[in-house]
Amino acid sequence: MNLTRESTGELTATIRMEITPEDYTEQVSKVIKDYQKKANIPGFRPGHVPSGMIRKMYGKSVLAEEVNKLISESLNNYIKEQNLDMLGNPIPSQAKNSEVNFDTQTSFEFFFDIGFAPAFKVPLGPETEVEDVEITIDDSMIDKYVEDTRKQYGTPVLAEESVQPAGETAITDPEAETKEEEEAPKAPEMIPAEMTAEFFDKVYPGEKIETEEQFRERIRKDASASFSQETDKIFFNKATDTLVKSTEFDLPDEFLKRWLLEYNEGKYTAEQIEKDYASFRESMKWQLIENKIIREHDIRVSDEDIKTYIRTVMLRRVGTEFVDPEMEKRYETIVDSFMQNKEQVQRINDQLYNARLLGLFKTQLNVVKKEVSYDEFIKIASEAHEHTHEHHDHDHEHEHEHQHE
Repeated sequence: MNLTRESTGELTATIRMEITPEDYTEQVSKVIKDYQKKANIPGFRPGHVPSGMIRKMYGKSVLAEEVNKLISESLNNYIKEQNLDMLGNPIPSQAKNSEVNFDTQTSFEFFFDIGFAPAFKVPLGPETEVEDVEITIDDSMIDKYVEDTRKQYGTPVLAEESVQPAGETAITDPEAETKEEEEAPKAPEMIPAEMTAEFFDKVYPGEKIETEEQFRERIRKDASASFSQETDKIFFNKATDTLVKSTEFDLPDEFLKRWLLEYNEGKYTAEQIEKDYASFRESMKWQLIENKIIREHDIRVSDEDIKTYIRTVMLRRVGTEFVDPEMEKRYETIVDSFMQNKEQVQRINDQLYNARLLGLFKTQLNVVKKEVSYDEFIKIASEAHEHTHEHHDHDHEHEHEHQHE
């Protein structure tokens, strides 16, 4: 077996593979012997069919299968041994490969085009500025929450019963009666709860809130936290966009277009790939940047991290005060069962990686805080949603593909 590599561009090369009889003869003979033992051909006892007959019947297909195995194994081994940082997968060379004839050929020559990942530096530092919006919790929002909460913990007003005078026949308009039936029942009126320490303790048990001012500040903190998940999403997307735009490197575009066409055989046409290539290119750029950050900062997610996340979500739903040793055992059984669902586990794996990347961005980048009103935030969130990178639409090799340890 002989493999050589010839550069065809700054980020492309062609691998030449030469296969000779020495590479496959022994394995082909072994398979033929195995066929000979198992062959059931009329006129011959099992195991006594002449090897020449077996070779004539199956030799060509066995040779083809063994050569294909050699190609796959040899390419993978060569890429690992040479430590090639590749994009996509090797593609059979359209220009150099010739048609193979397994009837007449004993030696074979194959050519594969490959693309390389570029070398680049990620500007993950104070030189890269990213805006982080923070929703201003104004007094009107707190007033509304206080009003709703006082009603929620208030006392219902008992409506007086209407009594029909004795001996009087009620004559009603049928249309009016139908209209009344169609109206939704009204919620009972509530007398709002008094702003007392007892009320504060019902809303925030055990926090020893004594004054209205303390209560309002606690609400402000809650409201701010409730928006953090959405503001973090916007910040994360802005950070990835900024890093993609500020990290300069080339890609082997023509190779990637060919790879997309072959890798997604039948899924896309060449015209569709050409049309959507700019979006794919941006997505590929972010993936390369993301993978480099993960490697350089040694970001990892273990099976135990995923299990801890599942436990946390489960306990949050039921409340920790009810968990006893017996219930913990049941939870562990559920957690182990959940870990068998590869799609769910991969989703949590991605969420945890993104959370760790988010934490890194907030400490490494130059984060510029910007306070916005709730209405301004809704507008920003809507625009951000329209421009979000749809990374999951493209099948790439991520550094954070989940693997059981």
